[in-house]
Amino acid sequence: MLSVLIAARQEKYLEQTIRNVLENAEGEIEIIVVLDGYLPDPVINIGDDRVIFIHYEKSIGQRAAINEAARRANGELS
Repeated sequence: MLSVLIAARQEKYLEQTIRNVLENAEGEIEIIVVLDGYLPDPVINIGDDRVIFIHYEKSIGQRAAINEAARRANGELS
């Protein structure tokens, strides 16, 4: 399994990025998205069990967000 980690803070193209990764993925994959201090508006609804969202109300920073995603990852990191 491949784990893709995304730390996001006010990302305009987050949903498009997630969908693109899913469309181009080969083999078993999981995408862990850390919403660092915000919630997207409108809410992102991917409807795919391979995508996991982690939300922090207050920003924890990019490094901490990636570290948290890595702790929850089940596959190889890329």
